[in-house]
Amino acid sequence: MAKALFFDTGPIITLVMSRLVWILPELKKKYGGKFYITPSVKRELITRPMDIKRFEFEALQALKLIKDGVLEVYENVPQKEVLRLHALANSSFQIDNKNMEVVQSGEIESVVCALQAGAEAMVMDERTMRLFIENNKEMKALLERRFNKPVTADAEKAKQFSKELGNIKIIRSIELIGVAYKMGLLDSYIPEQKNGREVLVEAALWNTKFNGAAVTEHEVEEIKEYLLKK
Repeated sequence: MAKALFFDTGPIITLVMSRLVWILPELKKKYGGKFYITPSVKRELITRPMDIKRFEFEALQALKLIKDGVLEVYENVPQKEVLRLHALANSSFQIDNKNMEVVQSGEIESVVCALQAGAEAMVMDERTMRLFIENNKEMKALLERRFNKPVTADAEKAKQFSKELGNIKIIRSIELIGVAYKMGLLDSYIPEQKNGREVLVEAALWNTKFNGAAVTEHEVEEIKEYLLKK
């Protein structure tokens, strides 16, 4: 295993929007390894948003992470493998007799590169991709709830996709916040009151959820309880 984490677009955007992106350099120091993004993630974080006034400053914050060496761009992308797995994933489910694009090529690119590099984990919030990798049997029900229509699944293709990408460990942005809290990085935000730590943890976790982290209310409460254990 290489001492490296690969980041998808979502967690970085969530940290920027949550005004917590400053924890990444500190987490990297503690981790002692590489933080990578792929070219597709760089385009989504920087190239496209730079042309949109509303998102331009967010793009500059992401660009600064690259300039400061916190994030590095992993250029050795196996494009044929990405295309093959993209086709496999998006022919695994059908709605109205048409294939569904359930995952994007950029997400697959990140996971494929993480596996190729022998990275320890993938930092990803996107719920569909995580579920596809970790528990593809639940995908059909998720898609039917999302589109309110019957969905047909090709169980063999879904199983093959999960098997090929299933060796990667996935971390979410809200779990990075938990690590930052455990490291004491957020201690300066603790209010001077009896339950100050609880106030901080709750505020930080809900802030992350409201800024894009794909977690349920129940998961927020579970993480809060874990972090406040003595």
